[in-house]
Amino acid sequence: MATTKLTDAQRVILAAAGARESGLVLPLPKSLGDNRGTLGVILKSLLTRELVTERPILQDEELWRDTAELGRTTLVISTEGLKAIGIDPIEHFVHETDGSLLVDETRETAVTGRLGGSAETTKADPADAGLPKPGTKLASLIAALRRPEGATIAELMEATGWQAHSVRGAMSGNLKKKLSLEVTSEVVENRGRVYRITTVGAAE
Repeated sequence: MATTKLTDAQRVILAAAGARESGLVLPLPKSLGDNRGTLGVILKSLLTRELVTERPILQDEELWRDTAELGRTTLVISTEGLKAIGIDPIEHFVHETDGSLLVDETRETAVTGRLGGSAETTKADPADAGLPKPGTKLASLIAALRRPEGATIAELMEATGWQAHSVRGAMSGNLKKKLSLEVTSEVVENRGRVYRITTVGAAE
């Protein structure tokens, strides 16, 4: 697997975010100085490379920017960002939750993906090939996203018991990349950003 090339400043930013329980990128380490212009360019490059992600800001978090679409936002490290600095996202997310199921679920789906799915080895419904077993947290996440009304990050956190960045990591890592599920989002009046699964999907 190719190694992600990082500048010294990018590595410092990602390492600091990876060390935080919240995964927050901001505030930046003081060792980087206070050149907002230069630091802004570095953060935008991390966003472009999907090593960090943008999400609505929560109370007491540092502001990244104010947008018409998302409102006030901040930045958190992504699963790809964790991998870039040598942190296993699975192990990282386990430390952010209150249970041991997450590591088993994500490893199970990762193994299924490496084996090429289960459609040829089992007689299960192809629509459910490679999907996590009912009763697991990943299954709860998928069920919430499959509801006609979709689900907000807060609702997904309640359904799984995970931190917000763990929910986002599972959607971008397990659901999109490992299970080939298409997750879309839109801003809904009086609810904010709502996420939905729009395809059946199967493990690759």
